[in-house]
Amino acid sequence: MRIRSLVLAAASLCLAAPLAAVPATAYDAPAAARAGKSGCAARGVIEVCFSSPPTRTGDPTVLDRPARLFDTAGPGDTIRIAMFRWDIKAPTDAILAAQRRGAVVLLVGDDDLRLNRQGRRLIETLETQDPDRTNVTICSGACLPWRAPGPYPDSQDVQHLKFYVTDIGGVQSFITSSANLEDRQFRQYNSLLKIDDPGLHRFGLDYFARLQAQSLRVDGDAWDDRSKTWSSGTIAAAVYPSRRDLLLSTLRDLSCSRGAREISAMFAVIQRADVRAELARLSRSGCRVRVLTSRDTVENWMQAPLPTGTIPDKAVRTVLTHDKMLAVHARLRGRPTHLVVTGTSNTTCGGLLYNDEVMLRVTDDRWLYEQYLAHFDDAFAHSFEGRSRIMPVMKPCRR
Repeated sequence: MRIRSLVLAAASLCLAAPLAAVPATAYDAPAAARAGKSGCAARGVIEVCFSSPPTRTGDPTVLDRPARLFDTAGPGDTIRIAMFRWDIKAPTDAILAAQRRGAVVLLVGDDDLRLNRQGRRLIETLETQDPDRTNVTICSGACLPWRAPGPYPDSQDVQHLKFYVTDIGGVQSFITSSANLEDRQFRQYNSLLKIDDPGLHRFGLDYFARLQAQSLRVDGDAWDDRSKTWSSGTIAAAVYPSRRDLLLSTLRDLSCSRGAREISAMFAVIQRADVRAELARLSRSGCRVRVLTSRDTVENWMQAPLPTGTIPDKAVRTVLTHDKMLAVHARLRGRPTHLVVTGTSNTTCGGLLYNDEVMLRVTDDRWLYEQYLAHFDDAFAHSFEGRSRIMPVMKPCRR
């Protein structure tokens, strides 16, 4: 609904939970999307997994996939995991069993892992089962230095990753997900992207080593923001904290034309004015922009008029999601393409400048685009029009 009376409120990650769904609008996804998009699919070196909690109660798909991967590991294999929150038993059992079978398991965790029984069990057992090495690094706040002057925003300065770098059976993989390994994720839309690529894997190893060292300098090799990006062919990756942003640079390079004008964005939290302005610009220039977020107050902010344009309020909706994804069929630097951007970072100042995060982009891949579009359409079909009249104040990022 378009806001008639606005109430200012401080921006926060702890806004009210969404209400029950109401009937969709004319911008609704195809009726088939109501059947849901749950499961994993693979093509070439890429595998994707999606959950659809409204159509499959407590959908375990995305949370189960890491455990199934751990089940395949044994002697000679290495699993590196960077995880923000971890409180469920199945992946704990699976990774500890992999270590007992002879796999090397290395974990970088946020201090949040110490706050629950499974997290404490994980930390303690990984060390006791393999006492000859340091297997666990727990960071107090983000592992790597901020890229902003501070102080950090509310609920930020965290190791926010849901990230795996694996070498199992000779297959070297880089994996990112929107889902922490925690119970509440069973009730939220989530996704996972796995890419088997030795070059991307090496980039992941470099980043992981810096997380472990809690320093941008490892063995005399110091990283700057340019070092935090990697690309080869149609695949690009970026790690954070960084003043460079793969999502924003992608949006700035987009334009639309007849037959290539679809932009679908689903982020649990959107608080950055630069991202909002680019989506509004694309909407004004003829793109069909749709946005899903998990807070109806953020929905209000996203559909407010801007000098760069306005996203129609019927195209901005609320759903119980933890996802971070952009699916695009448009022109990238003037050339029509299908692309996906996904990873761990919400569009917040913390996700850019204060937290440890990772984002991936895959271009020129219609199959992958259609997978993520179906996931978005499923969530859009189960979304609702926000009821709150609160208009949050989103402070600009200090760089």
